[in-house]
Amino acid sequence: MRILLVDDEPLLLKSFARYLGGVCGHDVFCAGSGGEALAELEAGEAVDVIFCDLTMPDIDGIEVHRAVCEHHPQLRDRFVFLTGGMTDGTTADYVQNSGALVLSKPVRQSSFDKILADVSGA
Repeated sequence: MRILLVDDEPLLLKSFARYLGGVCGHDVFCAGSGGEALAELEAGEAVDVIFCDLTMPDIDGIEVHRAVCEHHPQLRDRFVFLTGGMTDGTTADYVQNSGALVLSKPVRQSSFDKILADVSGA
């Protein structure tokens, strides 16, 4: 499975990529910002699932999700927000009504495994 990981925290990105790529054997590529993720998608990178941090300084996870839904609707049900907590009601409302899955940080490996099994139909 080809996975796009999006997070502005380099250590988390590296840790998630090590587990999903090295341990699980998935094809993982990383983006350190929302803008970088959207550029990769627009460049035609094939993706099966997106794990995207909710809070990032340039383009946040909500903006990435909106762009994915508009330009890559086949990924709408394969988009997962990663969050350390939602501090604002507007953000929580959007995420709750988006239909996207949510993983709370710190993320357990079993949570990644369950979501990947769900999106692959296993």
